Amino acid sequence: MQSLNLEVEIVLTFRGSHVFPASPALVWWHIFEPASLAKLIPGCQQLTQVSPDEYHGIIRVGIAAVSGTYRTQVKIKEQRYPEYCSFDGVVDGPTGAIKGSVTFTLREADGRCTELSYEAQAMISGALATLSGRLIESVARSLINQSFTRFEQELQATSQPSR
Repeated sequence: MQSLNLEVEIVLTFRGSHVFPASPALVWWHIFEPASLAKLIPGCQQLTQVSPDEYHGIIRVGIAAVSGTYRTQVKIKEQRYPEYCSFDGVVDGPTGAIKGSVTFTLREADGRCTELSYEAQAMISGALATLSGRLIESVARSLINQSFTRFEQELQATSQPSR
């Protein structure tokens, strides 16, 4: 008797952009400085730069059916300071795994701001993949928006003069 492979996988694509009140160089720095980046990621418990082009981390997600602690690995494929980066990543946890790729571009906007545009593709497997694509997309967009809000707060905090 032949066994059936019932492993479910779904692929999602995300695109978007956000304008930050900072120069491309400052936005770039916050993205690639591990201590700063860890503050921008919702639920980030640990983030370590293991090589110039690779990061490992632990993220705790507390949203509905995707709650749990996830291990992450991100490998930079290509970067052109301070305007473009492409990377691959893996997120693995109790409810499944996500393998994906992200590209983003930074472009000066209005002389004092930076527009970050991104595109991401994610292949989701395990129990996560059995959830509605809409639910997964909603959770992902919520996490992205939280990151952008934290990013703006971090930019404001670092641009304030010390007293």
